[in-house]
Amino acid sequence: MGVFSREPQGTNRAARRRVASTARRALPPVPGQSLSTFINNTGFAQPATYSAPRALTAAAAQIRLNDKGEAEHFRNRRLAGSNAWQSEAWEYYDAIGEIKYAFNLVASVVSRIRLYAAVVDNPAETPIPVRNAEFIDTRLSSAAERALGRLDSAYGGQAGLLKDAALNLAVTGECYLVQIPERQGQGLPETWDIRSVDEVQVDNKGAYTISPRREMSNATGQKQYGQIILPKNAFVGRIWRAHPRYSDEADSSLRGLLDMCAELLLLNRTFRATARSRLNAGALYLPDGLSVAASPDPDYPYDSDDDMNQAYTPEEAADEFEDQLIDAMTTPIRDEDSASAVVPLIIRGPAELGDAIKQFKFERSFDPALAQRADRVLERILQGLDVPKDIVTGLANVKYSNAVQIDESLYKAHIEPLMLLIADAITVVYLRPYLLANGFDPVQVERICVWYDPSQVATRNDRAADADAGFDRGAISGDTWRRAHGFTEQDAPTPVEVALRMLQEKGSITPELTEAMLGAVAPDVMKATRLASQAESLAPIPPEVERLLKGPQASPEEEIPASETEQPTQEGTPQ
Repeated sequence: MGVFSREPQGTNRAARRRVASTARRALPPVPGQSLSTFINNTGFAQPATYSAPRALTAAAAQIRLNDKGEAEHFRNRRLAGSNAWQSEAWEYYDAIGEIKYAFNLVASVVSRIRLYAAVVDNPAETPIPVRNAEFIDTRLSSAAERALGRLDSAYGGQAGLLKDAALNLAVTGECYLVQIPERQGQGLPETWDIRSVDEVQVDNKGAYTISPRREMSNATGQKQYGQIILPKNAFVGRIWRAHPRYSDEADSSLRGLLDMCAELLLLNRTFRATARSRLNAGALYLPDGLSVAASPDPDYPYDSDDDMNQAYTPEEAADEFEDQLIDAMTTPIRDEDSASAVVPLIIRGPAELGDAIKQFKFERSFDPALAQRADRVLERILQGLDVPKDIVTGLANVKYSNAVQIDESLYKAHIEPLMLLIADAITVVYLRPYLLANGFDPVQVERICVWYDPSQVATRNDRAADADAGFDRGAISGDTWRRAHGFTEQDAPTPVEVALRMLQEKGSITPELTEAMLGAVAPDVMKATRLASQAESLAPIPPEVERLLKGPQASPEEEIPASETEQPTQEGTPQ
C-alpha cells in the first residue's frame, strides 16, 4: 500500500493507536491548553505565528518512483555541473572544524524542537494542536496525528530526523525524506529517514536506491552489497532551499564560501608542511681524522701480527666512526635507561679539527603574513555562515550584557527560519497529500499544517539570576531555586537552621519569643541554664518565672503548682 493510499477500515487499530500516542507526546500535557499558555514566557523560545514572514524559501516535491521520465531527469540533475558544489561542501564540512561545530550547534538545537499536527484558526496567531480544535472533524484530527506520528526515524526518532534535516539543509540546502516500507521477510519495521543528496541514487534501470557508504556514491548501475533498493510504493520527497535565481536548484550559506574554504585548507597544508620540515635533523659536517675514544681497533692501521693491513682503508675507519656516532645518538631513543642518555660521546682527533664540526638545518621558517591571512579567511567564513560568529568563537570577545541577545538572535534569526522551512515542507510534500488521499475535505485539509513546539529550547544563559529574581518576588519555590543553582533537596535547610536564621535576621525580639525559640531549638541548654540559676538563687523562684524558664513545652501539670489545685475545705463537708 502506498503512503498516500486510502486507509482501509480494517487497518491494525493497535498500531494506529500507538502511532497516535507517539504524536501526542510532542504536545502540551494539559488538554485544551494552547501553546502560548503552555510555554513559559521567560527563558524559553516561543513558536511563531502562522503568518510570520519566511526568511528562507521552502520548496518540496514528491518524487514519483514509477515514472521513468522523472528518473532520467533525476539522474541528469545529479550529474549536472551545477550540483557539483554540494559534494565539495560536504568535504569542507568534514575538514574544517569550525564549520562542523557551527552547523552541529544549529542541528542540536533543532533536535530539541517537537513537531505536532496543528490547525490554523487565525493566521495572526500560533496554530493550535488538532486535538484541541473543536471545529475540526475528529476523524481528520486523528488521521493528521497518525500521519505525523509515522515520521519516526531509525536514527534517533523524530529528534534525529530533525537534526539530519537541519544539517543537510545547512550544508547543501537539500535533502530527501525517504520512507522505507516494512520489510516482511526481514522483520524490519517502517522507517522515515532524512537522506543526503549523495545517498539517493538512480541506477541504469530507473530503480531508486539508498547508498549509505561513500564507496557507493558513484553508482555503476549494478547492485552492490549494502545498497537499499526502494520499492515502487515507497515515498521519497525532496526538500530544498530554493535558489533565488533558479528555483529548482538548492542554495545554502556555505555555497558562497567554497573558495574561502579552499584557501583556508591550502594555508593549513602550508603550515603543516612547514612544521614537518622543522622536524628534519639537518646535516652534520665532520672532518676526516676523528675517531671515537673507545674505538674497538686502537691499533689501526696494523693487524694482530703488527703487519700493515692493506685492506683496511682510512675511508673504512671513517665509516666505522660514523656508525658509532649514530649509534650513540640513537641508543637513548631506543632505550631510555641507556647510559648514552647522560654520558657524552668522547671524540678524539687533532685540535684544529674541532672547530670544523658544523651542523646545517634545512627547516622552513613560518611566515607571519600567512598566519594573519589564515585568521582573516577563517573570520570571513564564520561571518558568512548562518550562525552568529560569536557563538562559534565561544563568546570570547563579547560582553556579558550582550550574551543573552546573542542567544535570542541565534533562535530568531537562524533556528526559527529553519524550523519554518522544515514545517512548511513536510506540510506540503507529505501531510496534506496524505489527508487528501484518504478522502478528507480539501477545504478542511487546507487548514491543517505541521507546526513546532520550541518549549525545550532555552534562550537565556543565566537561569540562576532569573531564579534569584523569581525567588525574591515569591514567584518560585525553594526547590526550583535550588535546581537552577545546581543544588539538591539534601541541601535544603532544616527547621532548626531556619529558626536560627530568623533569630539572626530579626535582631531584637521580645524576651518571651526568644525564650520560646531557644527552648525549642536548644532544650538541653535551657535546662542547664535553669538548674544553674536555681542553684545560685537563695529565694524561691516565682511561679511566673518557673513557667517562663520551662518554656512552652512544659505540661499543664508542671505549670500549675499543686497548692493551687487543692480546694479549701468547708465546714460540714465530709472529709
